[in-house]
Amino acid sequence: MRSSLLLLLAALLVADSFAADLVHVQALWRHGDRAPLGTYANDPNPESAWPVPFGELTNDGLEQHYQQGLKLKRTYIDRIGFCNATFHINVRSTDVDRTLMSAYANLAAFYSGSKSTHPAAKNWPTNWSPVPIHTVDRSTDHLLNANPDCIRMDELEAEQVLHKKFAEFMLEQLPLLEELSKKSGTKITNFKGIRNFWDCIKIEKIHNMTIPSWITDELFAKVEKVIDQGEDYLAGSAGFGKPENTELIMLKGGQLLKEMIDNFQSAKAGSRSPRYHAYSAHDTTVTAFLRALGAKEGVLGLKQPDFAALVVLELWVINQNDFYVRLVYSANAETPFKTFTHAISGCPQQDYCPLDAFVKRSQQYIPKDIQAQCDKIIG
Repeated sequence: MRSSLLLLLAALLVADSFAADLVHVQALWRHGDRAPLGTYANDPNPESAWPVPFGELTNDGLEQHYQQGLKLKRTYIDRIGFCNATFHINVRSTDVDRTLMSAYANLAAFYSGSKSTHPAAKNWPTNWSPVPIHTVDRSTDHLLNANPDCIRMDELEAEQVLHKKFAEFMLEQLPLLEELSKKSGTKITNFKGIRNFWDCIKIEKIHNMTIPSWITDELFAKVEKVIDQGEDYLAGSAGFGKPENTELIMLKGGQLLKEMIDNFQSAKAGSRSPRYHAYSAHDTTVTAFLRALGAKEGVLGLKQPDFAALVVLELWVINQNDFYVRLVYSANAETPFKTFTHAISGCPQQDYCPLDAFVKRSQQYIPKDIQAQCDKIIG
């Protein structure tokens, strides 16, 4: 019967029936293209080779989020008039330049058609409406920083690293680590080091920078394979003979899941403002949230989110009484939205998940008191 109801909902949505209404929208995105966070000793591309300092958003990154903002505008303003120029919106960012600037670029496009929301001053940027963006210190940001100050998280991450089969896996990588250390001029001894190296080279490749001849496609693929095999496991996913670390996933992504559910419940209860919540953050935030949905592998496989990757959760109501959640994803600025609700664990294999089922499946990932749970030490 539930399956039939979901099919009916889909039919109503396709038919644009008055009985199905979009109630609330929440978007989470990764910042746009940036310079590497750092480099290695023998890198022919020093920081001075980049148009911006290490870690900062590039013009390409600004453009990517402007395009994502236009995509959101076409979907939620132009087509269905869900959002309007009165700014029924709340925007939250990590306290990092590249995420704040990505949010500004995204919102500049989202509200590019707004009128009467900016002065008519002669030199005012055309159709630009400033939208408030809120943030907090990164060390205490349990909402969007997947690696805040959290003693219990550090303890659980150490357990993942020390797990016998993962330790054996890293031992097998010693020849690779030694080769990278010798040729790069920077000592690379652990997973974090190899990930930092991979991140730097990947971005330099994107920007057609000079890549040393010793970094062959074969070597880069070998490094990337190590990242694919270890990244999700170290953040709590099942792997290396170890089951999912639900507590670690909860500490990294549960607070955002909790807030999004609270926002949906407020919308269900009749609150109409804000109608749209947006969150500007990092690849680690996106993957932590998808893991809390049980959808990371279904959406991304073993890979990490591209620059400007965009996750959207929608809340729909049918016949003013039955509420459903839909998950859509845009891999980057060039990629259209694709529905991934079926990837959420504990939801029916459909494009829409009953809100009650969504809330129920999420309970194990919801922190009761995130600060108290972070301060907990289990020796």
